[in-house]
Formats: sequence, structure tokens, C-alpha cells
Amino acid sequence: MTDTVTKNQDLLRHVVMSTSEVFATMLDMKVALEGVSVTGDSTAMNAGLLATIGIAGPVSGSGSICLSKSFGCKIASRFLMSEYADVNDEVLDAIAELTNMIIGGVKTALEDKLGPMGLSIPTVIFGESYLARRPSVSERMILSFRCEDNPEERFTVLICLVSERQDRSYLRELAAFHARLA
Repeated sequence: MTDTVTKNQDLLRHVVMSTSEVFATMLDMKVALEGVSVTGDSTAMNAGLLATIGIAGPVSGSGSICLSKSFGCKIASRFLMSEYADVNDEVLDAIAELTNMIIGGVKTALEDKLGPMGLSIPTVIFGESYLARRPSVSERMILSFRCEDNPEERFTVLICLVSERQDRSYLRELAAFHARLA
């Protein structure tokens, strides 16, 4: 296990718990963690759906869910109790809300230890091929899940949180990053 994974066991536990609870409660689906990886690369390429939510407070960053178009339609169908064969506004809204529930659960669990935090409104990206880029100020942890009752269905939860410490400020680093772009 990498140092990042080892020192973030509490965060990882909260992500797994929140993801499992939301899938079980809202979708009647059991999910299992397949693996955890860490990357410093701030670029994600995908074909399908990416929903992301910003987190701000004693730690800042984002949480995201990445899944295929077909799995997104299956999830929305279960969540909204209607059949969706193609991605439309309802599917995008369902994925946004599920992401909000999962990352919101993580935020709530972390607040007990870290203090109050806020969440942004979810953003959902859908496409056949896209590139999502975040400022590279920290490593991202990628948790890979599979559905136990449908093992070919897989998705990932990405989490990137940076502590707002006196010796290191995410906002200062972000401002410096933007200054380099100018």
C-alpha cells in the first residue's frame, strides 16, 4: 500500500461505507470494493458519465463518480423506478443526486473529526470521449467498485482532499496555478 492510502485509511473507510450504504438503500444493490489506487495525474479520460462535487472547509477538494453510460441508465432506472435506455436529463439528474448522497455521506462522517464543511452543486459530464482536468495540487485516490449481483458492472469513486494548514493552503496553491496560466 502506498503512503497516501495508508495515511488516509479513515477517509477510505468513509468512502466505502457511504458508497455501500447509498447503493444498498437507494438502489437495492450490493457493491464491493475491488481496489484502491493513487495517482498524481490530474487528468481523467473516460467514455461515459462523470459526476463531481467540490468540498470546502478544513479540507478542500472534490469527490467524483465515474461510470459507463449503460450502468448510469441502469442506476437511474432503479433510482427513479422508470426505464431509461439512453442518457437524458433524468439520468444525469439521478447520477448527480447519487453522487451528492455518496460524497455528502463522506463529508458528514469527516465533519465529526474535522469540523463543518460545504459541498458544491454536482456537475455531471457525459460524452463518448472527454478529458476532465483538475489543478494538480494533490494526489487523487481512486476506489474501484463492482456490483456483487452484476459483476460486469463497475464504477469508480475518485477523492482528492487537501488539508488547509498554515504551512500549506490549497487556495494559495490554486491561485499560484492560475497565475502560471496567465
